[in-house]
Amino acid sequence: KCMPTILTTFMCQTPADIVSALQLLAPLSTDERDDALTYLLFLSDADTVYNAALGLYSLPLALLVAQRGPCTYLVSLDTLNAIRSKQYQYHNIGSPARLHMLGTQALVQSIWS
Repeated sequence: KCMPTILTTFMCQTPADIVSALQLLAPLSTDERDDALTYLLFLSDADTVYNAALGLYSLPLALLVAQRGPCTYLVSLDTLNAIRSKQYQYHNIGSPARLHMLGTQALVQSIWS
């Protein structure tokens, strides 16, 4: 029952912490997750949330967002699901320019960890 307040807190940060908001959805039940995702998409555009879900390398979560967004998301997810190698999937997820910053941050964190 507190999920909308928590999601709003993450989205009011500068910049919005969509990744952390999406990570909160994983342990929720299906109905709670659907409600929370609907609220998150109310607070932010579908493209930003979809890219953040892809940046988490969570195809099931990206699929949930894609089902509420443009049909082009479903086509790109079908392409990713057709790839058998997880490493190649991750490479294809991180390749687009829109995720370049996320890929760079992950690389820097892996170097300094």
